[in-house]
Amino acid sequence: MRVALVIVNYNTASDLRACLESVCREFPVVETVVVDNGSTDGSREMVKSEFPWARLVDNPGNPGYASACNRGIGATEEPYIFILNSDVEFTPQHMVCVKEDGSRTPGGLEAVLERMDETPDIGALGPMVLNSDGSVQMSCRRFPSMFENLVHGFLGDVWPGNPLTRSYQMKDMCRDRATDVDWVSGAAMLLRREAAQRVGGFDEDYFMYVEDVDICWRLREAGYRMVYDPALRLIHHIGRTSSQQSVRMLYHHHRSMFLFFRRRYRGWKGMLLMPLVLAGLAGRFVLSLLIQRTRASRERREGA
Repeated sequence: MRVALVIVNYNTASDLRACLESVCREFPVVETVVVDNGSTDGSREMVKSEFPWARLVDNPGNPGYASACNRGIGATEEPYIFILNSDVEFTPQHMVCVKEDGSRTPGGLEAVLERMDETPDIGALGPMVLNSDGSVQMSCRRFPSMFENLVHGFLGDVWPGNPLTRSYQMKDMCRDRATDVDWVSGAAMLLRREAAQRVGGFDEDYFMYVEDVDICWRLREAGYRMVYDPALRLIHHIGRTSSQQSVRMLYHHHRSMFLFFRRRYRGWKGMLLMPLVLAGLAGRFVLSLLIQRTRASRERREGA
């Protein structure tokens, strides 16, 4: 096929095994590259011994998700690259896709590739992403305004149904039809190679988080569209990698948010807004840390 799967892994051997088993089951002829960010849990040895058909690319020292994505893009030649987390799992590809005009066609990887063949202005496409329990994950979103980001950042965890969070996460969007969106999750992002190369690939200043928002922003600036398409579906067992070092990942999440807003708002506007952004992100970091530790304490009590 004319697509390469690039799977980014860091110390998630069990999830990576399930991911590669699903790839072997659903797409046995697709070029598959595993980029390993210096795992120490036997992931690389497992790939070599159990999945010799998958090409292993070492990215020692764990320089981050964006770096691994670029290494995978550079190691392949196909016109499309499917960036994937190691904790995703493909489901049987026999669903039906409902197109914009209401017609129904067979779904699957080939269906979304044909869509991108026919629509050259699509730079990135996101499939329907399901949680482990089968519910739909909010894997495509809008670019939030400063005010929307502030409200979502402080209320999203404690009041997930607030109007601005619903708008940002596109919770009222029909998930059964292909739709133009602002950005799609890097956990499962189908990229057009030409478009990715045109904008310089992923920005490696992002260690983890927001690198997907950033590349979609730059793709849109270059004239490309981002599309959500439920013709392809997969499961994302969310948070397996980031949960290993939760406080560190929380820090990187907020650092990446600051980096994105600093690059989005330049000039005098940026100079005026940055102190407010820094103060807001610092407050949100403390709030998120308190919520995280409160939940962990409650789970320990319930477990006991």
